[in-house]
Amino acid sequence: MTIRARFLDMVSLAIEELPAVIKADVEDFLENHPRSPAARLRPRMGMVGEIWLAFIGTELRRGASGLGETPRDALTDFNRHFLEPLVSQNGSEASETE
Repeated sequence: MTIRARFLDMVSLAIEELPAVIKADVEDFLENHPRSPAARLRPRMGMVGEIWLAFIGTELRRGASGLGETPRDALTDFNRHFLEPLVSQNGSEASETE
C-alpha cells in the first residue's frame, strides 16, 4: 500500500511483510506489551527518510499514528498517542500504556 499525505510518499507494510530481523523485533515488542493498542491493532509500518511510522487507516492521523527513530519507538509513540483526540475532547489526561 502506498500512502500519500500532502508531500509525503511512503510504502507501508503489514507487520507480517517486514524484513525478518525487523519483524522479529516488532513481534517481540508486541508480545511484551500484549494489551497495548499496537498489539491489539497491529498497525502498518513505514519509513520516511530515517523516521519509522506506525499507523492504522489509509492516512496519517493524530491518535492513529506514531513516529520514531526505530520501529519500537514508532510503536511506543503509537501506543502513547492512540485515541489522543478523543481523550482530549472529554478533558481527561492521556495515560501511558504498558
